[in-house]
Amino acid sequence: MSLQEQIAAALDGPSDISFISWLVDDAKTLYAAIEHALLGKFDESKPEKPELLSQELVLRVYEKLDECLKDPETHELARGLQSEYILVGATLFDLACTFCKSNTGRLEALLDGLCEHAPWMESEVEESSDLLVEQLEIFQEKYAKHTLTEEGSFDSEFVSKLRDDMDWYQSLTWSWLCLTEFCPLSVSALLQDSRFILELAQTSDVATKLLLKLASGSHTAADDKIEECRELIKKLKWQWIALAYDVLKSLFDSAASAPADPEAAQGTNLSVLVDIIEAIETADTELTPFENAPFLLDLETRFGFKQMFTIAAAMTGQLDAAHLDYVTMTIDQLVDMTKPLYRDGIDSLLARIDNAEAPAADIDNIAAQLAAVSIDQSDDSAAVAQVKEMIPNLGDGFIRACLAHYNGSTEAVVNALLENTLPPSLAEMDRTTESWVPAATDDSEETLDVLSTRRNVFDKDEFDVFHHNTLNESQVRKGKTQPDNIAEQPDDEMKSRIMDIARRIAEEDEYDDTYDDTAPDNAADPDDPIAPWEGILVAQFVSDPSALGRNKDARKSAARQTLRDKTGLSDEQIEGWYIMFQKNTNQQRVLDKYAAHSGQGALERPDSAASSSSKHSKNSGYGHKEKNKAKIGNHDRKKQHARKMQNA
Repeated sequence: MSLQEQIAAALDGPSDISFISWLVDDAKTLYAAIEHALLGKFDESKPEKPELLSQELVLRVYEKLDECLKDPETHELARGLQSEYILVGATLFDLACTFCKSNTGRLEALLDGLCEHAPWMESEVEESSDLLVEQLEIFQEKYAKHTLTEEGSFDSEFVSKLRDDMDWYQSLTWSWLCLTEFCPLSVSALLQDSRFILELAQTSDVATKLLLKLASGSHTAADDKIEECRELIKKLKWQWIALAYDVLKSLFDSAASAPADPEAAQGTNLSVLVDIIEAIETADTELTPFENAPFLLDLETRFGFKQMFTIAAAMTGQLDAAHLDYVTMTIDQLVDMTKPLYRDGIDSLLARIDNAEAPAADIDNIAAQLAAVSIDQSDDSAAVAQVKEMIPNLGDGFIRACLAHYNGSTEAVVNALLENTLPPSLAEMDRTTESWVPAATDDSEETLDVLSTRRNVFDKDEFDVFHHNTLNESQVRKGKTQPDNIAEQPDDEMKSRIMDIARRIAEEDEYDDTYDDTAPDNAADPDDPIAPWEGILVAQFVSDPSALGRNKDARKSAARQTLRDKTGLSDEQIEGWYIMFQKNTNQQRVLDKYAAHSGQGALERPDSAASSSSKHSKNSGYGHKEKNKAKIGNHDRKKQHARKMQNA
């Protein structure tokens, strides 16, 4: 009796302990056949090849097993399936990778059932997550040192080993992406490990340094091998960002749907993002996502991470206001350092390139080259160029075939290429093909039918090109129509009168700060930990603002240590206040306020001149005549007016 016949008979039998007993008895034969069916490989050391099973038959076997495991009495005997590798953590990965694109509904139900009904599966998945973190640490230890080596260290042998490693890490990451999509237990296991996100971020940043090193010319290997290696690293970074997003999104979703779980707080916490920021090292002033950008910017560029993070932080309360501002401001700073082409995210980038009609002032040379020629709906040159920018070494014909399959969506094409999910017709196609002709389709009848049944308010008017062969171009105008009787331009005298009126209105409506300083000192927001120490921070800002910066030298300075001792504020709070104070439009008013409290003269910004120009010295006491102050309105309004006139 063949193995297929035995399986068919067992599947027709009852879902009880007898089915599990049969699986345990024939475990070795079944394991070889299942491995061959799911992974396409077998043990070549054995003289006999395993019997070929269909993937559908294997799926039915595991569905039958799940039904049997619902009975707790079968668990003790089913432990034999664990020792024979029929049902272990690796089984979940094999099933997920095999059926993630074909039987998604059945796959999700099967993985949920096996994780729930097999008592040992939770520990198996946790061990797999530990292995993933260990492999990330190995990647860092193995390649971090190579980013600091001298020129010529990247020889052919090293590049070959690097390429093999990148292939292996891609397979590992791809299996986790498949499993996390359909198995919540795998996501929970990664969340419970507080090391995972930080290790993934640090590993991604090491890969970024490898990319830069490979592009710097510090190698002796062939250029095509170097470029192949760079492409593999970019794909791997893309997969890592997707895996991080899947895990963090689950954390955010759970925060939005339920209160914070104390046990979950012991695992991954939003505060890990602060640790990721502290580890950022970049000397570049212009960043390109998935090229020289840090992990956090890649995450923001691909998924718009900042908004989702802000909402989750507010709902969970895992970060205080200072740390929340610190993270969001860091993301904003990284976005500001990004090339304009990528600044609004991947979705906006793809739409912008697809719809470009002319070069814009804020687009760099890459986009300008793509938009040099007017692009209409029938021209896919910009889409082809965009895909080649993300994934070089692809032929134009192959890219056009992919675009045709994915309805012109460059994002879908890039995703499919990076995640190896192309349909068989495209996967078997030569990727260097330069020409491609789509299959001819005769849709003339359908077009005529649409025009004949169309109902439009502009039907048969003088601009309806579907009903007229000619067009009166004299009726076509570009831009706004100018009226025949354009009003005369105002002369200089009229302009002067208008400016005088505007100046008088501005002086009359000037802000009255008479009572600004009458509020008690303790009137600040009691929940703001920085407000009581604003005077000390302002004084430091005036004397030496470099001690407030976000860098290692500032944090180690004696002035920073004194600030921490006096105020009890953390480095992040001090640096966050400094960043916001620099953007404060009322900065000079705050400086004047604390100058008045201290009895000093008006404080100036550190980058301003030491004193005002001597030509305004005659106004020095203009706002300080105390006699009959209430009667004649001689108060701070005059001082504000004097300052405005000095700056005019």
